Amino acid sequence: MSTLRQGSRIAVLGAGLAGLAAATQLRADGFDVTVLEARDRSGGRVWSESITAGREEPCVIERGAEFVLHGYTTMRRLLDLTGLSLVDTGMSYYVRALADTPDISTQDVVEAGRAAAAIARTYPSPPSAEKVLQRLDCDDRLVDALRARIEISTAVAADHVSADTLEHIASFEPRPSWRISGGNQELPKALAARLGDSVHYRETIHAVTDLGEEVLVETSAGSATFDAAVVALPLSIVRDQATLALSVPEWKTSALNRVLQGDAAKLHLPLRSVPATSAVMSTNGRFWTWTAQDNTGSVTPVLNSFMGSPGALDRAQGDGDFNAWITHARHIRPELDFSESDAVATVWRNDPLARGAYAAFAPGGGRTDSEELERPVGNLLFAGEYADPDFTGLMEGALRSGERAAVRIRNAVQGLKIEAASA
Repeated sequence: MSTLRQGSRIAVLGAGLAGLAAATQLRADGFDVTVLEARDRSGGRVWSESITAGREEPCVIERGAEFVLHGYTTMRRLLDLTGLSLVDTGMSYYVRALADTPDISTQDVVEAGRAAAAIARTYPSPPSAEKVLQRLDCDDRLVDALRARIEISTAVAADHVSADTLEHIASFEPRPSWRISGGNQELPKALAARLGDSVHYRETIHAVTDLGEEVLVETSAGSATFDAAVVALPLSIVRDQATLALSVPEWKTSALNRVLQGDAAKLHLPLRSVPATSAVMSTNGRFWTWTAQDNTGSVTPVLNSFMGSPGALDRAQGDGDFNAWITHARHIRPELDFSESDAVATVWRNDPLARGAYAAFAPGGGRTDSEELERPVGNLLFAGEYADPDFTGLMEGALRSGERAAVRIRNAVQGLKIEAASA
């Protein structure tokens, strides 16, 4: 990066969590920030909506990222900054009963998951999750339940994803989980509100060119130059030259191509009455279901469901709809009082501004890849959930990556060495 000055004009491309975290920090450091967002809202793949179900108050559903997990220190700090709070869901993201094999307990799954994580740590470089699973001395049905848990959580096939995921996104430790009161999108809304008119919506980015001392950004609204730009767009957009003309060297292209973008969908089924909290997984269907508390203090009368991995989605959407998934979800949850109201389905592969779910590292990937993914190219910086080494694919990873990009720019003003990405 070239040396910048206090008050330099910085473009932040994308108003998801990574972009808004970068813009918030840059504004606090005295930079002139412009955020460019193609959608008509902030949040990106953090998307909350309200539906009508079996109670008087509207029910908030999360069509994108949902759970706030253990270790989300950056998110908690930004929630304090914006005056927002967390709500305990009353259930654990990490612990799920097995619908297809009820004789296998959740504790069996937890213990097998811990054993798998221990095996993974014996490798000098992370192998595939499938390679670790093959070394487990367990009932084949239990191994497949672990395989399903990994594939659902990472949205990637177990033989394609790094076993490192067993420590984080597919962890089996029975920890609590939270959501933001009023919906997770309240955080990007609040951060965008603090930035005011600096956030420009409905402005699609077509090209970004580093000119040496300036960066040219071409959008659907025209073109402008900035002193630097933070590219905080989804992985699939960043590496698609047909969508975003972005000239980067081979080492950056290679790093981008080593990251996997998962394939996932969510389904919400309204209920007539308020259920208890729960978490139940279908190994065969490669999806899980849950009911959870919200900020009213009661359980939301909605059955939430999440399906992960390309193969699972291909099978579930074979006829162009998700009727089979809806039927299967109802079948494994016979105790619930389902409403006749329409289900709400969200398929991230069909979203042209995302083209998939969150990211995961391939076998052998991890911290080294993160350093290359975040390393600047001239005055172009990169941020996103795909780049964080410790919270890859998660909201916390997006926030941390965005703040690191802002720190790099601040360091450039102060003439400090640009350090490698770190947690």
